[in-house]
Amino acid sequence: MTDTEISPSKSKVHLYYKNGSLMPFEEDAYHEFKGHRDISKEDCPPWTQDRRSCDRPSRRAVSRALNAFLNTGRGGTCYLGVVDSGEVKGLKLTEYQKDHVVSSLDDLMSRYTPPVKQHRYKIRFVPVVDQDATEEEIIQHCSQVNSDLSVIEERQRPHQLRSHTYCWCDRDSVAQFNCGVLPTDYVIEITIKPWDGSDPRNHDDGCGSFVCLHPYHEDEEGCVYFRRQASLVKYTMTEIAMLTKQEARENCEATIKSLREEISLLKVAQQKAGDG
Repeated sequence: MTDTEISPSKSKVHLYYKNGSLMPFEEDAYHEFKGHRDISKEDCPPWTQDRRSCDRPSRRAVSRALNAFLNTGRGGTCYLGVVDSGEVKGLKLTEYQKDHVVSSLDDLMSRYTPPVKQHRYKIRFVPVVDQDATEEEIIQHCSQVNSDLSVIEERQRPHQLRSHTYCWCDRDSVAQFNCGVLPTDYVIEITIKPWDGSDPRNHDDGCGSFVCLHPYHEDEEGCVYFRRQASLVKYTMTEIAMLTKQEARENCEATIKSLREEISLLKVAQQKAGDG
């Protein structure tokens, strides 16, 4: 890890963000910024995928970064509502739209090969406050946001997932806006947890009788990405096979070394017992 990289375990847990502020770190091996909330490839509008156009910006689904964080095994966090420069913009979301994002993420993880278990990732909706908000206003705003969670249970119909068109929850948001109700701004934090081979919930995913390697996942398009500093690298099956052999060899060597040390200590203990 370089001096500019901050691991997820050392990242500050934000209770809120200030609109227009800069993130305290740059994009690196553990952090990715996205100004949108298009989780899967199907969520991205067609015009964002035209690489030949110079007039319209391209847009990459969040899935690619999540896939890379999984496959490196060290985890990481995607911050949705933060542009590439690190400036906090926020995303306006109603409670129904937040539910849509959660549903979309769960659907995406179920489409990976192998599927990703829910305990390996988490999602947080962190409110964004005005730059000049007072401490009292911030406390009031955050407490109001955190207490208004029951509306999710009132959803009567499923969201329209895997589509770039408006879902019913988006049309409901527009209707609320037209009535003068302004949705809250959020930064969506989607965190992939580091691989933990000692967690019993992971034993049927990557652990054999001798080594416990984290599994490699194909995304919804059948691609495998890895995180390298602040960029993504797409691996071929041949490269994945070579990487697996290397990691297995390193794990075996570490285990063998540990066993040899234990045997050596046992021999010394036995010798002392015999001398006594």
